[in-house]
Amino acid sequence: MNHKYIDLSHEMKDNMIVYPGDPEFILKDITKDSNYSLFEISGSLHTGTHIDAPYHYIKNGKKVNDLSLNTLTGKASVLKTKDDVFNRSIKIEDIEQYKNKELEEIKSMKNIESKDGLEKIIILNTNWYKHWGEEDYFLKNPYISKQLAKFFIENEISGIAIDTCSVDKIGENKIHKKLLKNNIWIVENLNKTDKLVKEKYDSYFIPLNISSEASYIRAFVKE
Repeated sequence: MNHKYIDLSHEMKDNMIVYPGDPEFILKDITKDSNYSLFEISGSLHTGTHIDAPYHYIKNGKKVNDLSLNTLTGKASVLKTKDDVFNRSIKIEDIEQYKNKELEEIKSMKNIESKDGLEKIIILNTNWYKHWGEEDYFLKNPYISKQLAKFFIENEISGIAIDTCSVDKIGENKIHKKLLKNNIWIVENLNKTDKLVKEKYDSYFIPLNISSEASYIRAFVKE
């Protein structure tokens, strides 16, 4: 059976945009006179679509190669935000699926107690990826509020993937620390999230088998 997939990854290419202060990403063809091609790369592991493991901020936390593939793949809930969410934090009431529900009702929607409950993986769809390549992409991104982070932690989420440059406001790290402390991995810089028209997908966030705090990944879902 042939499956169709939606690729949620940005193309990795020479001189692509990087988070302010990070080293330039270089993809260089170093082929010499030979019958084969050879490239080399240099730059931060937080370039493009990537994953942050707990070790990014948590001393003695898990590195990328400590993350189980079982937690990096599986059913994902797609949470769509309001269209006007930019340059501010994302709260529970900004999630389209929850707009007609009371806060206490939302908080009671545990994974195993409701068919509407959250899966272990969350894809947060803000459509901010459309600003990729613009100056404001890193400066005015939507970011996760303390309230929403707490909600995810209480629902025992395994991982959160978002189509912005960070789960935090630029220059801050408190949401990173809160999530990673609870062993929730973070994927940033998703692409083409407007193609996610269903509320749940089989998802795959595949990093390198690398002993580090982060990794480039291929992120995709089964259509």
